[in-house]
Amino acid sequence: MTDDTQSEIYAIADVHGRADLLEVLLGHIAVAAGRGRVKPIVIFLGDLIDRGPCSPQVLDLVASTLDLYPGSELILGNHDFYLGSLLREDLSPEDAINWMDWGGMATVSAYSGRPVPDFRGIAKDIREAFPRHAALLDNALTYKEIGRYCFVHAGVRPGLPLAAQTDYDLRWIRAGFLDHADPFDHIVVHGHTITNSLRPEVYNNRIALDTGAYRSGRLSAAVISQDKLSHFVCTKLNAAGDISTEEWHAGDAASRTPRPVDRAAVLGA
Repeated sequence: MTDDTQSEIYAIADVHGRADLLEVLLGHIAVAAGRGRVKPIVIFLGDLIDRGPCSPQVLDLVASTLDLYPGSELILGNHDFYLGSLLREDLSPEDAINWMDWGGMATVSAYSGRPVPDFRGIAKDIREAFPRHAALLDNALTYKEIGRYCFVHAGVRPGLPLAAQTDYDLRWIRAGFLDHADPFDHIVVHGHTITNSLRPEVYNNRIALDTGAYRSGRLSAAVISQDKLSHFVCTKLNAAGDISTEEWHAGDAASRTPRPVDRAAVLGA
């Protein structure tokens, strides 16, 4: 790879335990890098875990990717926050109940054979078998600014500068953000809320990348080059059980306009 190789940012949203889809997507990125075309920077937008079957393997892949590509980062998602709290042993009873209801059972079962609610024992098993995972979550960011883009898990509160945003909003916000039509200080690249099309969606002020990998079988990344949205890369599980990779140019993703948030459609974070 030459010194003048262009950087490309790959923003990947909401893997939710689908290590199979992520592994193929990262393989695509590695092939592009190996050809000398790009110097990848991979930004994971959070919610690595829960719902899907292979959360520990996802965290292993993410940790290896951050080591491999300098400048890459993990943004902490609301689901990842629960696992970090478990490993610090400060998971509240209310958060534990919510986490299990929202897909956490798949994660703790993948990590440990201990029954819920033996969270202290489960945390011990994870720290012993996967010693890098606690540090990975503890070192995660709440947002990342690169050029005219801001990478977050859920979104931002309109009218507030990034430095004044709360961690809660950055990880959880829907109403007030998804239906906001005016420009933000940055183009916001986010996950957290599954798109209606199950494909990446481009709005005038944001790019939505959560394509429901755990249930749709499609994991999506936005590729940003020279401070512009270049294209999307998606891995998709087909009916035969094979995973294919497809690229869409930015113009292939339908331009969307904000509309009121359907609270029923987004229940179950």
